[in-house]
Amino acid sequence: MSKRFFMVMTGALALFAVNALCAAPTEAADNPKFFKILSTSPGGLWHTFGTQLTEKLQKRFPDITFSHVPGGSDKNHKLVSTGQAQMGFSYTPVSLDAWNGKGQFDQQYQNVRVIGTFYPAFLHAVVRRDIGVKSMSDLKGKVISPGKREWASTKVVMQILQTEGITEKSGTRFQYLGFKDVENMMEDRRLDAFMYYGSVPSPLLLKLSETPGIDIPPYTQAEVDQALAVLKPKGAFTEMSYPENPYKGVKGGFPCPVMWSIFVVSANLPDDLVYGITKIIYEDPGLRKFMGGGPSLNVKLATASLKGGAIPFHPGAIRYLKEHGAW
Repeated sequence: MSKRFFMVMTGALALFAVNALCAAPTEAADNPKFFKILSTSPGGLWHTFGTQLTEKLQKRFPDITFSHVPGGSDKNHKLVSTGQAQMGFSYTPVSLDAWNGKGQFDQQYQNVRVIGTFYPAFLHAVVRRDIGVKSMSDLKGKVISPGKREWASTKVVMQILQTEGITEKSGTRFQYLGFKDVENMMEDRRLDAFMYYGSVPSPLLLKLSETPGIDIPPYTQAEVDQALAVLKPKGAFTEMSYPENPYKGVKGGFPCPVMWSIFVVSANLPDDLVYGITKIIYEDPGLRKFMGGGPSLNVKLATASLKGGAIPFHPGAIRYLKEHGAW
């Protein structure tokens, strides 16, 4: 081999290596340096789950600094869309309003994509067993918490209560409380009932089922049909059967209006990163155990009420869902 040929080949290989490095940046270079996850205030299901998810993502992606901060159902979608966070937990009605610039949102917030469903949030009342409430209509004249005034979910459950005629005019007294205050006032018997929207089983309801003892007044099919007809935005709610025997003394098995809790991420995140996040969400055994299985973190239900809707899925999530027959 001539000296000239050797020098030409060496130069060509060096140039190829440089071009390859420039044209194909590593996955780490594409990922954000900092990754903020928004959930809700301490004590809520979102917050506890968010803490666990953040720890698992930090181990899987050590080159990214993950943080988990309180947010809220009324603002997580907006903060992700405006680049103040990379991921958040939301509810279908809130995200649909934010996407379309409706309801409480003054503009469209569309720089977000969906990963998939988190859990079905069953919308129902929880009452102290000792007050003898057996139906939704029995709540008239009671002391009820629909949630904090600023919660988007409070506006949703107030729509349901109004269809039942459960208003201040009916003698009902409303206390706008967070779940920690709800727990304390139920145990002290200063609160008759509260409206709940969460997964089943719920750590809060498991605790209250022991002290002071609770019941869940069932909906009739007519009541569910009536609620779904008025709940807004349209397309954000569906009907599911409430699980049977979920808590001590609670029968279940009745039709119930549902809104899905969902995971939303920034549209700017790289596909491989979102693919990895989606894989952890739906496969990690610790997260699945914490949520109790069933419809929660169920990859087969990841697109429930969402596929083909207004808010697109992230391509990284779509790739994962296709691989698992869920798209």
